[in-house]
Amino acid sequence: MADHKPAYLIGNFSVTDPALMAEYRQKAGPIRQRYGGEITTRVSDLTPVEGTAQSVLIIIRFPSMAQAEAFYYDPDYEPAKALRIRATEGGFLALVPETPPV
Repeated sequence: MADHKPAYLIGNFSVTDPALMAEYRQKAGPIRQRYGGEITTRVSDLTPVEGTAQSVLIIIRFPSMAQAEAFYYDPDYEPAKALRIRATEGGFLALVPETPPV
């Protein structure tokens, strides 16, 4: 049976080249939409209250982990991913399955 639980791509990083990041968004957006990805949170001035965090937090919801992975590993996404990597520093990206609340 297919997994129909949503999954999330969560990213936390600092943008070092806003022009490259704008180009990334333009190229990545249609690919993300192809896999049903919706940006649920995008904050560019994150204020951490504990620990160390970068200034940008983004959360993208996908219909399933399979679709989140298909987006991230899509060969069409590779050139956009290279732009994001060049335009940012620090932080992380993670694919996270939705889990029931504790």
